[in-house]
Formats: sequence, structure tokens, C-alpha cells
Amino acid sequence: MIGAVIFVIFFVLFLLVSLGGVYLPPGHMILEAIVPEIFQADPMYGQLAEGIINGVIYGFIIWLIFSIAKMVYDRMQGPKEVVVKVENNE
Repeated sequence: MIGAVIFVIFFVLFLLVSLGGVYLPPGHMILEAIVPEIFQADPMYGQLAEGIINGVIYGFIIWLIFSIAKMVYDRMQGPKEVVVKVENNE
């Protein structure tokens, strides 16, 4: 569940950074290759699409790094002992 929160936080962060006018490579390059006229028709649509693409790409990469680091950390901790006590009230 924490992985979804990590993804959403970084998706929104990179979406806002891209909407702020900062050039981030994958979103702009993908749009230039697929839909080159989007920046000429209305620059705001191009910037929004670029922000969404950057948010998804960077959000996924950071989520993947977080998930792998958490998995390695949990394996280094070793197995955990769980004690369950059951009371019979008959």
C-alpha cells in the first residue's frame, strides 16, 4: 500500500514540475516523436501531456526503486517470529 502512496506523490511532483516549465527529457521526446504538432496547436495541451507522461515514467521508476529497496531490506532483517496466544473460555 505504501508503494501506491510513493507513486502518487512522485507522479504529482513531476507533473507539477513539468507544468512549471522545466524541461524533462522523456516526456518531451516522446511527444515530439509521436505527436509533433501538439506543441504548435496549443502549447498548454502539450505541456499537460508532457507532465502526465513525465509523472507516470518518473513515478514508476521511483516506485520500482522503492519496492526493490524495501524487499532487500526486509530480507536482510530475516524471518520474524509471530506468537499467537489463544484463550479458551469454556
